[in-house]
Amino acid sequence: MYLYTPHNHRQTTVLLLQKHFITYMSSTLSESAYFGSPPKVACVFLAQFDVKLGYKLVWSSLANDSEISGIEASALPSGIHEYSATTVYLTHKIRGRLHYGFARFRQVDRNPESNHNAAATDRLLVKMYSLGVLVEPLKGEFWPPLQYLTLGWEYTAAVDSTLVDFLNDEDLSLLPRLAELLLGSTLSVPKTPPSYDNHPLSKLPAVLSLVGPLIFPLYKAALLRKRILIFGSSSSQASNELLSDYSTTRDPGTAGALAYIISLLSVVPRDVHLDMSTQTVSKFLQPLYTKGLSDLASDFYNEYPGYIATTGDEIMKMQTMVYDIALLLPLGDCSSCHMNSSAAQNVLMKSTYNDYSKFLKLYLRLPQGSLGGTAITDDLASIKTSSSILSALGLGYFAESKEKLLWEPQWWLAEATSPMSWREYVWLAFAWFASAGATNREAETIDLTETNLRPIEEDVKNLMVRLTEIVGQFHRLTKKWFYIVDEIVSEMIEYVQSDAHGLLVLELTLQDVVDMELDPYSLQDLEFIREFVLTYWGDSVSDVDIGLGVNGICC
Repeated sequence: MYLYTPHNHRQTTVLLLQKHFITYMSSTLSESAYFGSPPKVACVFLAQFDVKLGYKLVWSSLANDSEISGIEASALPSGIHEYSATTVYLTHKIRGRLHYGFARFRQVDRNPESNHNAAATDRLLVKMYSLGVLVEPLKGEFWPPLQYLTLGWEYTAAVDSTLVDFLNDEDLSLLPRLAELLLGSTLSVPKTPPSYDNHPLSKLPAVLSLVGPLIFPLYKAALLRKRILIFGSSSSQASNELLSDYSTTRDPGTAGALAYIISLLSVVPRDVHLDMSTQTVSKFLQPLYTKGLSDLASDFYNEYPGYIATTGDEIMKMQTMVYDIALLLPLGDCSSCHMNSSAAQNVLMKSTYNDYSKFLKLYLRLPQGSLGGTAITDDLASIKTSSSILSALGLGYFAESKEKLLWEPQWWLAEATSPMSWREYVWLAFAWFASAGATNREAETIDLTETNLRPIEEDVKNLMVRLTEIVGQFHRLTKKWFYIVDEIVSEMIEYVQSDAHGLLVLELTLQDVVDMELDPYSLQDLEFIREFVLTYWGDSVSDVDIGLGVNGICC
């Protein structure tokens, strides 16, 4: 048993959870995550990529540079040369403790103007630097996810401004001054409120655009504490024109924000009380951020049974022993994300149609100003209907969904979503005739965003609160799964005989799956439920039987 919650009637639990929208994440984590005091800085460093010498640690505020040996490779990941400026999120061990931080990268081309974008460009005159900070780990008692939420984003403006000044004449004296300011006991930086544009959560709209409905299988894999490795895109440009983190959603900063957000979405909410005396699963998926081939030399990957990291090293795809799930970011703005497991690299992992429907509803609720050039309102949703039976049944692959977006990338549905199974098609057709056309597939899907969301404000702080509330919806879903399963497990422990080892087979019905807001027709969702139960209730449950079995027809 893992949850200290009163066990009421199962339907009552579902109804209460449906009314509960603003989670602990929305009411408390928002304040501690970005309205609190900046974390204390542990060190400041400058790394350079030299075309002759390779990675180089130019300067650090530590007395012993060896304590951050290797940080230069993390701060200058493969592929970063494609960008004029971007942000890199970091983790690094100092004296046995994991420190979080970030680096701001910039490059400047000192070739004559006439040589720019020419094959004759002298690479020795192209300077590439990353100026970064690592922050002190939290001390005392705290909610574990707060550890990685404090990565020093508040100092981004000060670090970037110093890097810009440094690139003018490479004056190293600027660095001790920055370190003195950041490491000062008075902690006077930032003197003005930090820009929330630098908070990784501000990239949530860009992240959702980038991964589409794959956000749901990523969220589920993270909740199962899988090892997730995000592969950054290689250049597909024909020109030498540099990209910036303001002109693309595929930069290292967005990839790092994706790791941050996935870990955040899959946190076990604070008011779900796990019994840690018997629990071996972490309350959150460990974000390691930028990692690469150089980290294979150590045992770093094996230290964390579940993690999410980003890499620019394509060869890491072959290192299947260090990850369970691979997410390949698109090669271009018109390309799609691909997701696969290390055990079946040639088989794409996809969202369920239920996930796809939820994703569109979620995406429509994003603040309008954060989505780019096209504002989003309900009027912009494409409402196309047909008089055919397929439209009446809500079969998304044969008729337009009512949540279809006018500008929706085709790959969201065509490449990232599993087609409807034949058993569901047959069941829905039967139900449609039996109910004289009243049955619609949407009746069994959740309305993830049917709530009292705040009105959209122009103020950035309110925008961040709005994005935090969207994260809170995932936490609401997580809590529902924990509460429903725990109640069923508790009932079976009380009334069902366990086996010789004190374990029982958990029996779930189609209605249980629907109550969990999952797809009872999807083998993928049924397998997720099985893994979820065995991950968190493995000391009480030996197997899970859903309907006629995981491979049976749930109808």
